[in-house]
Amino acid sequence: MQNSSLYIYGSKAFYRLIYDLNIFKKVYFESTTKYDIDSVLVVFVKSFSSSLLGTFYRLNLPIIFISNSKKKSDIININNFSVFLNTPIDLQNFIEISKILISKFNYFRFSQIPVKNYLLNSNDRFIQKDNKKLKLTEIEIKLIIFMNVSKGFSKEEILGNIWKQKLELDTHAFETCLHRLRKKIKDKFDDDSFINFKNDKYYLL
Repeated sequence: MQNSSLYIYGSKAFYRLIYDLNIFKKVYFESTTKYDIDSVLVVFVKSFSSSLLGTFYRLNLPIIFISNSKKKSDIININNFSVFLNTPIDLQNFIEISKILISKFNYFRFSQIPVKNYLLNSNDRFIQKDNKKLKLTEIEIKLIIFMNVSKGFSKEEILGNIWKQKLELDTHAFETCLHRLRKKIKDKFDDDSFINFKNDKYYLL
């Protein structure tokens, strides 16, 4: 946990307790500074109005909501990166939950890759646009990630980096993959210009 920060809202006593334990990189109390990348927010529910709780929830960070009531506020829609705990808090359990939230959030964060007007999830192998998702193969994922820069690539470059082959050895694998990927994108998203070919090079952007 020494690489993670904790931002605590609504309980000065809990802040002092966690601060004294020295198990997090940094511990802040009701800070308005920019949040560290690897951090968890701890929000004591009864200290804030529904509108402020909603503001916390909309932050793209792991959050632990804590309350002395078992009734969860309607504004708190618990997702994969937030939990709702009741007092009294088991400290060891709190630390373990913090670790899990950070791990899950980082797994998600590093797997999400913007591609054109899509979002590519490299871990779960799908590409998404709006509310539509399309499953992809591992080789399709590799091809998209490799081409996701503002330049074009020749067939030789693609084969050499993705299939680790020279052009004269085999072009069928690339051509088949390209055809299937284009068709899948077209069928799912009605996009027939996902990968373009110009001046003997293939372009994703």
